[in-house]
Amino acid sequence: MTFARRTLATFLFLCFSVPYPSLAGPYIEFGVGVTTRDVVEEGLTEAGETTLVDPATGVQKGNADSTRVLAEIGWNFGDRVQLYGNVGGVDLKIDEFDDFNGDFDLALGGGVKVNWYTSPSPSRLSVFTDFGALTFNAEDTISTRFVLDGAAGPESFFRVADEKIRWTEYTLKLGVSMVHPILDRPYGGIRLSKIDGSDTVTFRPNEMFETARRKLDLEEDDNFGLFAGTTLFFDPQEKAGLNLELNLIDEFSFNAAFRFNF
Repeated sequence: MTFARRTLATFLFLCFSVPYPSLAGPYIEFGVGVTTRDVVEEGLTEAGETTLVDPATGVQKGNADSTRVLAEIGWNFGDRVQLYGNVGGVDLKIDEFDDFNGDFDLALGGGVKVNWYTSPSPSRLSVFTDFGALTFNAEDTISTRFVLDGAAGPESFFRVADEKIRWTEYTLKLGVSMVHPILDRPYGGIRLSKIDGSDTVTFRPNEMFETARRKLDLEEDDNFGLFAGTTLFFDPQEKAGLNLELNLIDEFSFNAAFRFNF
């Protein structure tokens, strides 16, 4: 059996071997969250450059802050498989990168969640994995400091540049969930994350220099974390609810989303 056929057979088994079919169907979420995490930028320096990266190491660490307003549209294949897509807006602020402050821009993403096991007990203890990705761009105009040797000693000046950060993040969660009489659907576990990004800086020409462009690599400083959350339903049929989630270690983030199951 080919790899494609095995993958399809596994997917169909997970979709249709459903112990609790009540969750089958589409859903939509509207959420807002705040995220902060440490990132690392690497690249070569130009003569006299002192701010984009450390001239001695070619590395610059920063703290990336973002506000995220996202909609999620997905489909539950019973209690086994959940496919979803994300669309919305994200801003990005990194003070250590010459006070970079990018306004809201389009963000796109998606993922798949699989429940590998659900116990037959009333608590419905489940083991799941959730793999997701999100990508967006952020742009700003910055002023970068240079120091060059002059006739009377070191001379300091600034160059204006247009900066564009491309940010793509991947997250894999391994967790457990259950049914609780008070917390409704609490869950938690460990997470692994990766940032695959780039930072392109285009220096504007002036009376001393021509246009110059730099491209730096951007990645995560830590990729292991923890997560915990719950979905609180407003009705016995579990058609509408509020999802709350907290992430720690690799990033600190808190998200709140209104969910509606069709």
